[in-house]
Amino acid sequence: MKVLFISSWYPNSVNPLKGVFVKKHAAAIKAAGVDIQVLAITVSPSLNTFEKKIYRNTDEHGIVTHQIELNSRFYKWIHLNLFFQYRVISGYIDKILIPEFKPDIVHSNVLYPAGLLGYKISKHYKLPHIITEHWSKVDKFMKSSLFSYLGKKAYNNASAITVVSNYLKENISKHVSNDSIIRVIPNVVNTDIFKYSEKPGTHEGLTFSCVAHWTAPKRPDLIFNALQQFAETIEKKITLNVIGEGVLIQELKGIKWNFSVNYLGNLKPEDLAKVLQNSDYFLHASDIETFSIVIAEALSTGIPVLASNVGAIPELINETNGLVCNNQLQDWVNSLNVLVKNKSFDHKKISETSNKYSLAQIGKEFKSLYEK
Repeated sequence: MKVLFISSWYPNSVNPLKGVFVKKHAAAIKAAGVDIQVLAITVSPSLNTFEKKIYRNTDEHGIVTHQIELNSRFYKWIHLNLFFQYRVISGYIDKILIPEFKPDIVHSNVLYPAGLLGYKISKHYKLPHIITEHWSKVDKFMKSSLFSYLGKKAYNNASAITVVSNYLKENISKHVSNDSIIRVIPNVVNTDIFKYSEKPGTHEGLTFSCVAHWTAPKRPDLIFNALQQFAETIEKKITLNVIGEGVLIQELKGIKWNFSVNYLGNLKPEDLAKVLQNSDYFLHASDIETFSIVIAEALSTGIPVLASNVGAIPELINETNGLVCNNQLQDWVNSLNVLVKNKSFDHKKISETSNKYSLAQIGKEFKSLYEK
């Protein structure tokens, strides 16, 4: 079985972190024994008027990856010009890819633009088409985009649609006439790295951690202000590890807090896992989430989570592994008190339950879908 995996959200030379979660899905599919090749077409800002870079490599997972980078100062126009992108990608497939790799299935990631490109390509070659959706802005696209008619065709002619959460399934089902084709397959966590590690017996104070790219819709203000009030009510020393960069964290760095803050910046997965393993709790505040890989990674290390009651987050958290709360300061403060008083959390069991996000499990689910 050969799968052509198409994405416009994918790591590239301009943005090496773009769509890392999509790449993890590809790695899971490869690990399940599927013959997969990736075709990534990305549009990025550049000082140049226009630059097209095409290159091919075999990544660290052994996946042959074809990269088409369209970089330009007019990148917004290129992003909106679906016909131009289709001409570029279809020409490459015809001349380069098909002669050496004839797929049985086209698997696209995110409706616009890759899902629409994949729909046209699958139709041209008369192949089944699967769309994996991560996008929270499908409703807006369907209401305002010139290509919404094509989006509806892509969804309703797909052999299957996968989404990373039930929240996202409900969000897109209104645009799909037969929602039985929609299947939930979560994002991937590297459970070889994010795993349980027993904490030292002489652990003092309370250590919290939070991870994000700190721009909207993330809400670090809720985390900091809630800890500020919470710290006044207990005698233990409180430490907050802040991982990641972004304008919202820069705004908070200039404020003096009554708890210790370690601004750790961006970390490699191995280093992030160690920080989480040495933390008591994980905090995540956001106005919307279609999944939340950072919550899944924290749970995989066995630490309880307090997070916003929005989007897909309640699907990851229950009474055995943490709490969700409303995005109001007093609710966060009250929930922090409840969280730290709960002595019944089984950290090892929290980690074991998170194996459903493992590379092997997600790969198995995609392979089963392909076989159907």
